[in-house]
Amino acid sequence: MEKNKILLIEDDKFISRAYSDGLTRAGLEVSVAEDGAVGLEKMKSEKPDLVLLDLIMPVKDGFDVLTEVKDDNQFKETIFVVLSNLGQEVDIEKAKQLGADDYLIKSDISMGEVIQKVESILKN
Repeated sequence: MEKNKILLIEDDKFISRAYSDGLTRAGLEVSVAEDGAVGLEKMKSEKPDLVLLDLIMPVKDGFDVLTEVKDDNQFKETIFVVLSNLGQEVDIEKAKQLGADDYLIKSDISMGEVIQKVESILKN
């Protein structure tokens, strides 16, 4: 069985290592990008099934990434899950309008819950 590919776009090295390790242990293939620009390049070359996307990042933020892929047919099937500390309704709405399939607030959810959420999204 082919592993699902996850691309984690997160500028915090500690967070990205923790999530990467957890998702890998859950049997997923994980790739990491430290900002939105690198993330977009990796999305094009690696064609992930699901992108875990932080919003506050250098170079290109998560909103920029969502804006760039919104009308790009090669990412029509890609699932975008925002994983951010921005918990304001306005940010959540903006991300969803730009095409985020789900929105998780880092401070409200454990890593285990994020992994469960990713697994359940990929099963459906």
